Amino acid sequence: MKEKAVLIKICFVAAFVFASLFLFPFPLTLTHEAFAYSYSYSSSDNTAPPNLIITEIYPNTNTEKELDEYVAITNPCAYPENIEGWSITDNEGKIIFPPFSIAPGETIYVTRTASVFVEQMSNVSNKDIFPDFEYGSDSDPRVSQMQTEGRFVLSNSGDEVILQDKRGREVDVVIYGDSDYKAEEGWRAEPLRKPREEMIFKRKGIQDTNQCEDWLILTFGASYHAPERFSFAGGVTAFVSPDCSFSVLQEEMDNASSSLFINLYQFENPYLMDIVLDALNRGVTVCLLLEGSPVGGIKDAELYIAGKIKERGGEVRFVHDPFINHAKYAIIDNETLIVMTENWKNTGVPYSNSFGNRGWGIVIRNEEVASYFNAVFFEDFYRCKEFSTEIDDFETKGFFMSREIPEGAYAPVFVPLTMNCNFTVIPVLAPDTALSAETTLGAINNAKESVFVQQLSTGRFWGGEDNAFVYALIEAARRGCEVKVLLDSKYLEGENNNDEVVSWLNEVVREENLNLEAKLADLDSLGLTKIHNKGLIVDGKKVLISSLNWNANSIYNREAGVIVENEEIALFYEDVFFHDWNTSVNVEQEGGEEMGGSEEGTPTKMRIVYVVLTLIISFGIFRVVKWYKRV
Repeated sequence: MKEKAVLIKICFVAAFVFASLFLFPFPLTLTHEAFAYSYSYSSSDNTAPPNLIITEIYPNTNTEKELDEYVAITNPCAYPENIEGWSITDNEGKIIFPPFSIAPGETIYVTRTASVFVEQMSNVSNKDIFPDFEYGSDSDPRVSQMQTEGRFVLSNSGDEVILQDKRGREVDVVIYGDSDYKAEEGWRAEPLRKPREEMIFKRKGIQDTNQCEDWLILTFGASYHAPERFSFAGGVTAFVSPDCSFSVLQEEMDNASSSLFINLYQFENPYLMDIVLDALNRGVTVCLLLEGSPVGGIKDAELYIAGKIKERGGEVRFVHDPFINHAKYAIIDNETLIVMTENWKNTGVPYSNSFGNRGWGIVIRNEEVASYFNAVFFEDFYRCKEFSTEIDDFETKGFFMSREIPEGAYAPVFVPLTMNCNFTVIPVLAPDTALSAETTLGAINNAKESVFVQQLSTGRFWGGEDNAFVYALIEAARRGCEVKVLLDSKYLEGENNNDEVVSWLNEVVREENLNLEAKLADLDSLGLTKIHNKGLIVDGKKVLISSLNWNANSIYNREAGVIVENEEIALFYEDVFFHDWNTSVNVEQEGGEEMGGSEEGTPTKMRIVYVVLTLIISFGIFRVVKWYKRV
């Protein structure tokens, strides 16, 4: 009898193991730690640290001998702090403060040479901003001189900046680049990135977790714009390219009565130029900000447009920051914001809607939102130099602005959606909030049901790091969300491009049996030039319209977008997404694998097979047990 009981138990255990293996397969062998990303910053939990903190570091300046490098220190406490005898050291030199008290909320600036600091600050702000202390040459009698020990110079390749109290105890520590310093208390994480020229390390508010997540890398003179939420009842128009983008822009700009502020990566469409010139003729104030170093250089058409606008009385400036100005937005009469994924080119905003890119755009009629972007615009605008080329230079060279209207094979489907409703808008800026838990990453990480992505450019890796957005999608699928990713299929040369991302995502799907599909767009079937969108829809309630591609440099560019929370608006873009998704066919990889992922329904079919096999084995066990009982 004991032998019979043991045999029965073995049979049941075998059935259980079989069912466990095939009905509930183990996940992919990649560890979850490989996907761990924590961007926990929230402006709502900005608890003030108990001590003074370092809030800005500028090691790699663009001046000769880098005499304007500086460190900023802030007092986040509710009481003043006397810093007499305190010091800043890089473990090679030390600068020591004279008698001085920092008031609550006050920030002080410590620079090598005050006169150079003032000159450079004036260039980017049009204001005379004086430092509180200098520690190099005594260049300005109005600025207090600090005592020095050794040679305190911030290295471009990497260094440590250590704030010490008068007893020599560490108060705050920040390390960057190739520094291998191990703090006694404070900083213990990886160093901040090695800084590029003209880039500043700037702390996000006053949070102090002693990690890279506390910091941003901004262009010299740029301010940090914290995430904000604007909830209101107002007007909105949702639209897409190539279907209706030109008509929407034309209508909105034709209604401009006082001002038109435009920030673009590229502006080459002559018919949009005409609309801007008409606004100038009506007395509208026009300010145009353009990128000074776009890929392939500035085209003659754009220089001609810039010259024409300047000639009619508009003000035009070009950005020459270390990272590019890739934004695409306009502010009308200080009360209307237009945000797009598209440049103002023939492909991005085509005159004929039978031709062009797939892109998204939105018009938001709200003064608070417009004011937020106004502040960002003019901060960037006044950091840039004015456009100097005269229009005569083009005419004497015989330049001819083509007015040809390209025609294509696209059949327009969508008309603008205009409505008055309750909705919430969250501005998304890079580098300021690109990786904030309150913007794009937060939207993906908080998804409960679905995430749909349409993107021009992404990669599995950002340099030597993982792509935070792509891994967030995988985690969303692991939580049970339906995830769909549609990427452009035009630019696939080299490695770490869209096709590699699609292949890898579908490999993860096969290993983990996730509800995630990734495919390349079929541009021929769609009739589109390319997918130029940078869009995201979450849970059918939130939509992101942005200029930010998911590649390594975009999070450091000036990018601009909005997350809009409203179901009707999200549904509009969801319809566009599924039009493109359903029209796109699966593209075959080498070896016959499909870029679009495993065949829909295959996991379900396999589960049915496993269920049937389990039932057969269970029935066999039942017959064995019954036979033993008869014996």
